[in-house]
Amino acid sequence: MTKLSARPDYEALDEHGSPYLRKARIIGELDVSARRAAVNAALPVIARKLELSPVGALAMGLPVYTAFGLKSAQARRHSQAPLLLTMAIDLSLDLVPFYKAAEPEQIK
Repeated sequence: MTKLSARPDYEALDEHGSPYLRKARIIGELDVSARRAAVNAALPVIARKLELSPVGALAMGLPVYTAFGLKSAQARRHSQAPLLLTMAIDLSLDLVPFYKAAEPEQIK
């Protein structure tokens, strides 16, 4: 059985611009060294959700649809358009199987 990791702390800004610590929510809030593993682990989860087969890897600076060989117009027409149009770096850590699910108080 895979051991789940706690989500790392992330220093965010509150509504007044003051820093505070909260648990990371998206791949882009992880350390740079952990991001590639997170997007690699998220790809099969996304593929199952979309019922599509990937033709390549997720790229941090590109939307998810590029990993499935789709054009933006095709992605916009898909029933899962919001997910397909998301940049890989902005994907939720809920899609990464080795991170624990967010606890309710972590969601703002």
